[in-house]
Amino acid sequence: MFEKEELYQAVTLIAFVLLLHFMERRRPAFPINRYHELPLNLLVLLLIIIVGGELCRAILFGVFNALNLLRISSMIGLSTLPSSIKILLALILGDFSAYWVHRVMHRSSLFWRTHDFHHTIAELWWLSGTRASLTHLSFFAAPQILIGYYILVLQPWEAGVAASIGVIFNIWDHTNLWASLGSLGWLFITPNYHRIHHLAKGLSQKNLGFVFTLWDRMFGTYVNPESIGKDFAVWTAPRNRPLFSMIVGV
Repeated sequence: MFEKEELYQAVTLIAFVLLLHFMERRRPAFPINRYHELPLNLLVLLLIIIVGGELCRAILFGVFNALNLLRISSMIGLSTLPSSIKILLALILGDFSAYWVHRVMHRSSLFWRTHDFHHTIAELWWLSGTRASLTHLSFFAAPQILIGYYILVLQPWEAGVAASIGVIFNIWDHTNLWASLGSLGWLFITPNYHRIHHLAKGLSQKNLGFVFTLWDRMFGTYVNPESIGKDFAVWTAPRNRPLFSMIVGV
């Protein structure tokens, strides 16, 4: 049986996906064919849930426990902070770490092999954004687990809230919407912002953040989506290896 926190997390995620699905249908940013590569997207989603969500987590927890990394929390003393502060810190530190993992994947030919499958997406919509290799998932998950469970020592419900927000932003980033958040767009990433990174030719090493725009602004990888607009040359990563190799990320 599912834990109560997992059920809340699943219900929240399903409700958000249904909302985005409705919004994409009503006001799509671009005309797309949702059935194009749908079997592949569903297969990868299933692998993420079964393998990425369970096996990779189990391996990472096993490694971190064997290294006795819980001693970090006693040294730093963040575990006693109020829940709201811990969840906010988890989001900030998690997004900061994700930015640097993402940046390394784009700068290193070795780590690019773990990430290029994600960039074979030709049409962005909420489901296509789940396309990722298993090693890609592991590299992103490792610092998230380290921060959440071994530095901040989040309670299950706290970890569930932080993880839900992170997953929601990841789905939101990849939706087929042309969205404006007004002044909040300075801080939070929108589909317009992430689409530049995914599809604009020559800009795949820009706009690397997932939740906050701060890291791109601070470290020289920011491109204003308003300066690019909707009309740009499209680029996708080539599938130059067997599909199995790309799904595994090797």
